[in-house]
Amino acid sequence: MTEKEFISKISKEISSEGLKEFPSGFISFKDKVELKLPGKALVIGKEFFGKYEIITTDGSSVYNADDYYHAKFIVYSNRKQPKSIFIPEDSKIIKEAVTSFESYLDSLIKKIEKSYKENFSSGKNAKETVNEIFKVLNLIRY
Repeated sequence: MTEKEFISKISKEISSEGLKEFPSGFISFKDKVELKLPGKALVIGKEFFGKYEIITTDGSSVYNADDYYHAKFIVYSNRKQPKSIFIPEDSKIIKEAVTSFESYLDSLIKKIEKSYKENFSSGKNAKETVNEIFKVLNLIRY
């Protein structure tokens, strides 16, 4: 099996198992604020005076998040590039959701790396392979 075939196989396996949706797969909340989004891929930009800029991949500014967890919540919620998302008003819930989601992503990374080592005992591209699988699945881990 080549690494390209491995990436395709593992991506399909993870998809067929069903990826948990963020944030609904990790928390529930009632008090929320709606945030309109451009329907494009988002990334965390630079920090300016304690706020984190959320930008599109082409560099257009979208939002200034109050803290890093808030910024990650927005980017993780944007996986399917919706036109709007709901953000909990309580920052503790935001942090809890992000922490739980990142634990889930870390478990996926460990699973992929373990499978990679089983298939490519002399392979040195485990991290790059994980990154490629995450690209295929449209996942990001900050």
